[in-house]
Amino acid sequence: MLQSIIGNISQRDKLIDFVMNLLIEVNEKVILSYFNNLKSNDIETKSSVDDFVTVADKKSEDWLSSRLLGFQNISKFIGEETSYNNNFSNLLNEPLLWIIDPIDGTKNYIKGSNNFCSMISISSYGVPFATFVYQPLEKTFVYAIKDFGAYLVNLKNKQKTQLLIPKLIDINISGSGGTKGIPELHRNRIMNNLKSNTNRIFIGSAGIEAIMLALNKFQFIFHGRVTPWDHSPVNLIVEESGGLVLMARDREVFNIRKSGPILAASNVEIWEKVRNLAMPENDPYRLI
Repeated sequence: MLQSIIGNISQRDKLIDFVMNLLIEVNEKVILSYFNNLKSNDIETKSSVDDFVTVADKKSEDWLSSRLLGFQNISKFIGEETSYNNNFSNLLNEPLLWIIDPIDGTKNYIKGSNNFCSMISISSYGVPFATFVYQPLEKTFVYAIKDFGAYLVNLKNKQKTQLLIPKLIDINISGSGGTKGIPELHRNRIMNNLKSNTNRIFIGSAGIEAIMLALNKFQFIFHGRVTPWDHSPVNLIVEESGGLVLMARDREVFNIRKSGPILAASNVEIWEKVRNLAMPENDPYRLI
């Protein structure tokens, strides 16, 4: 079944074009119509006071899911807005699964910042094998297919560029991320380690962070917890660009069933360096 979706170039192109056009259309019809046009009652909070969802998130996820379901015979999906507060664990090992994040970087979207994007991924038995990210204000589309590379398409001039991370080691390490999800006992210590030892920046969108790493604008992403919708794109874009993505504590390979902190980096040397800066070998959280 998976082979029939990505097994030849015509099938891959069909998938890429279908999802790209959906992402463009949902932004034109729903997401951008609310951008800089949200009212106070259009915004709610989810898991915490700084975890936002808007009417645009909800409407765009409904719009996307209704059009994705059934394409390539993929009949199940999880979405950030419909699944975050529900038990979706029974879907994580589906043979084929759509994973939808209609607005990644909702807080930025609410503020009127351009650091937001729309993301769709597909997994098979918990392993991501395709991901698609659209930045509507930049008119850029990024996709990655497992074992077939990662590409950036500039929709203004239709130019497509393969994403390949240069093999740099001796550099001043810059990166992005946070420690949300790590127990409070350890969270501040790990964040202070990152701030003190790297040029840590907070972007607020996993998809944009992954693209920036693939473009060598910085060299690592550290997140305190994983979600299928955020980290399927991070995993595929970074790895298919030549980088490394592993769970930060035990070095295990990412799949959508994982939990705990995750670290993506330009290469294995930077990955090990950042891990040891954030959580040294004797760090109590690393030893749990």
